[in-house]
Amino acid sequence: VEDFPDDMDMPDEGSSPVHCYRTLSDFHELDCRERLNVASYNNVHLEDEERKAANLGMTVDLADRAAYPQAVKVHNAVLSMIAKLWNCPKPADFDERGAFAGAGTVGGTEACVLAGLCLKLRWRQWYAKKHGLTQEQVRGVCPNLVLSTCYHEAWEKLFRYMDVQPRFVAPSKDTFALTADDVRHRIDERTIGVVCILGNHYGGQYDPVWDVDAMLAALNEERGWQVGIHVDASLGGFVAPFQDGMPAWDFRLPRV
Repeated sequence: VEDFPDDMDMPDEGSSPVHCYRTLSDFHELDCRERLNVASYNNVHLEDEERKAANLGMTVDLADRAAYPQAVKVHNAVLSMIAKLWNCPKPADFDERGAFAGAGTVGGTEACVLAGLCLKLRWRQWYAKKHGLTQEQVRGVCPNLVLSTCYHEAWEKLFRYMDVQPRFVAPSKDTFALTADDVRHRIDERTIGVVCILGNHYGGQYDPVWDVDAMLAALNEERGWQVGIHVDASLGGFVAPFQDGMPAWDFRLPRV
């Protein structure tokens, strides 16, 4: 046993860079070929310039804005490009901050969790005011989020870590998309929002964001609620803006 120590232990002596790279490369060979992977959200082919651009960021700590102001400038420029692509209204403090509201994330999982957290905090403020609760009291109320069973597993982290109850809508096997009527029956005053998927990872189908928005407009008016929509556009966000005849699905809709 002593001749074959546990690989999970920190080694007593360091290894050469060549050996470390070869070990990682061997592990990588046992994974699937990226170009055959058509079921996830990552690129399957990278041009040399993409790899070089990614490597530039390895030495940048974006959290240290004072030390890397140009990196922050690039971040804000990209953020503004996407905001305009998705028809986001210009914020009142744009001239002061030089960017739209938002943040770059390490991936779709972080984006989903941050979006869910924003919905929860927004709902908590509304719910406390409606019921005359203190911040301490409202923290004891568990809210819910309505979404399709075609959801990405990233949302599981929101449910587990942020104490949010999922309320699933099972779409038809013929459409793989939820309907506004099905969503309506799962909403109550503890609903922080509705997730509409713009391109699920089974077949790329779009949830009808426009129909859900119209339904919520009427429901919120009727019940005095403020339920909004988060569009999970990990797949369709850079496709839908260029599709002819595509209904409004982005920030043009008041509830998004």
